[in-house]
Amino acid sequence: MIDGAAEVDDAGLLSVSPAQESMWFALQLTPGPAYHVPYRIRLDGPLDPGALRAALGDLVAHHDALRASFTLTGTELRQRVRPAGAFTLPVTDLGALPPDTATARAEELARAPFDLAGGPLLRAELLRSAPDRHELILVVHHLVFDGGSARVFFAQLAEAYAARATHRTPELPPHPATYPDLIDAQRTRPNGADLAYWRDRLLDAPPPVTLPGSPAPGTPDGLHRVRLTPDLADRVRAAGRRHRCTSFMTMLAAFAVLLRTHTGRTDVVIGSPAADRRRPETAHAVGLFVNMLPLRVPMTGTPAFADVLAGVRDAVLDGFGHQIPVEDIIQETGPARGTGRSPLFQAVFWLHPAQAEPPALGDCRTTVEEIFTGVAKYDLTLGVRETPDGTVCDFFYRGTVLDPAGADRLAAAYLRLLGALTDPDAVLPDLPTPASTAATTTAATTQGATTTATPVAESAGPLAGRIAEVWREVLDVPVVGPQDNFFDLGGHSRLMLSVRVLLAERLGVEVSMLDLFDHPTVAALAGHLAATAPPETSGDDPAERRRAGALRLRQAKGQQE
Repeated sequence: MIDGAAEVDDAGLLSVSPAQESMWFALQLTPGPAYHVPYRIRLDGPLDPGALRAALGDLVAHHDALRASFTLTGTELRQRVRPAGAFTLPVTDLGALPPDTATARAEELARAPFDLAGGPLLRAELLRSAPDRHELILVVHHLVFDGGSARVFFAQLAEAYAARATHRTPELPPHPATYPDLIDAQRTRPNGADLAYWRDRLLDAPPPVTLPGSPAPGTPDGLHRVRLTPDLADRVRAAGRRHRCTSFMTMLAAFAVLLRTHTGRTDVVIGSPAADRRRPETAHAVGLFVNMLPLRVPMTGTPAFADVLAGVRDAVLDGFGHQIPVEDIIQETGPARGTGRSPLFQAVFWLHPAQAEPPALGDCRTTVEEIFTGVAKYDLTLGVRETPDGTVCDFFYRGTVLDPAGADRLAAAYLRLLGALTDPDAVLPDLPTPASTAATTTAATTQGATTTATPVAESAGPLAGRIAEVWREVLDVPVVGPQDNFFDLGGHSRLMLSVRVLLAERLGVEVSMLDLFDHPTVAALAGHLAATAPPETSGDDPAERRRAGALRLRQAKGQQE
C-alpha cells in the first residue's frame, strides 16, 4: 500500500477515458470484486524482499495510473493522481501454518474491496513459506490496469528489481506522453463512419442470449476449466489456416455454435475485449486501454461451419477496424435496457495468445497465476489462454444461469463441438427442439415480468409526477407517461448520473444506478421508492430526509438479499 500520499484539491481532477467510464458504469451493475485483477506470483529461490518492495514502489511512482482514484463531482466522473509516497510491502510468515493458508490469504486479498475514491488501487503482500519460497500477491483494480498493462508491469518489475538488488536506480522507459494527454487522446469522439457501421451492424440485433437451466437459488458464480488435447489444438489451428482464420476466430465461431445448439438462437451477439493500444505512446504505458466490442454472428438455416467462420472473420476484422467505446455503440444503437445487465451481450469470448511473462527476479524461478475472485462479470464468459502446457479454456459463469454440473456439461459439449467442427466438411448440429427451450423462455419471461412490473403503490402517485418531471428535464422531451421507459426515451448511462443527482435533491433519497436499471419506467421506479423511501411532509429537514431515505433503501436491499 501507499503511505503519505498528499491530498490533491479539486483543481487537480482529471477527466476519465471512455474505457474507464464504461467500466465504472459496469461496476454499478456488478459491484464487488468482479473487476479486480489479482495475480499470485510464486517465487522459488533466494529473494531480496527489500529490493522487491523498492521495485514495486518505483513502478507505482513511474505510472500515474497506479496512483489514480475516482470520484463523482456532480454528474461527472473524474480522477485524481496523487503524488507518489512511500510504498510498503507487508510480509506474512506462513511457515508454521497449514499449506492451504496461502491460498486462503490470496483469495482474501483478491476479494477485499478497494476504495475507489480514496485509493490506492494497487495492493501487494508477500507470503513467506520458507526462506527460499515466497508468493507475491498483487491485486490491481481494472479501472487502471489491463492485460497489456500486465506485460508492461512485469517486464519493468524485473528491471527495477535487478537494479534495486544491486543498489542502482532503475532505468525505466520514459513516457512519450503524460497521463492526462493519454486520457485526452482516448476521448476523441467517434467519426460518422464508425457510428454508421455499428448502427447498421446491430440493426434489429437480438437480445442477449439466455442459457437453459435453473440452478438452485443461491448457487455461487463459478469457474470451470478444461484443457484441449494437443491433437485438438493442432486441429483448431489447421482449420483456421484452411479458412484464413486465426485461432481466435475459429474458437469464437465454435462458441457461437455452442450458444446456438444450447439456446436455439440462430443470431447471437458475443462481447469481446479489444486492446486499444494502436498509438505508439501506449507501448510502455500502464492503464486501462481495453474496450468491449459486440460481435454479431448470424447462423440462420443449417449452414456449413465454413460459412459461420467466414461470417465471424468479417465481423472480427470489421468490428476491430471500427473500434469505438462501447457506451457510444449503446447510445447509437439504442438497445432496450433494464434489469441491471449489459443490453448488448451476456456471453463473452476472449483469447490471450500468451500470458504476460513472469518477472525475472534475480535467481528466483517465477510462475504467475491469475486468481478467480468468485464473481462473474457476465452470464457466461469463455476465456482461452495459450500456456506452456497447452491451450486452456476457462468457463466463467453466473450462479443464476449455471451450476457446476451444468458448466461441466457445457464445457464438455464445447470440446466435442471443436472436434466435430474442425472437420473440413463440418455442418452445424441440429437445433434443439422447441420443447427443450420452452422452459428457458418461460423462465426468462417470468423473470422479466418480476423485474420490471413493479406495482405502483397508492402513495407513489406524487412520486411518479416528480420522477416524470426529472426525466422530462434530463431527456428534454415534452411528455413522460407512467409506463414510459427511460431508455426508450433516449436515456443512457451518462444521463442517469443527472437523474440520480436531481432525484437526490428533490426527493431526498439516494438512488443507485442499479435501482434505475432495475426499475426503468416511471411507474416501476415510483413504486420502488414508495416502498423504500419515507414520504415527504411539510416541515421535514431535507438533509435528515435524505439520510433517512438512504437508510431505508439500504434496509430494503438487505431484506431482499
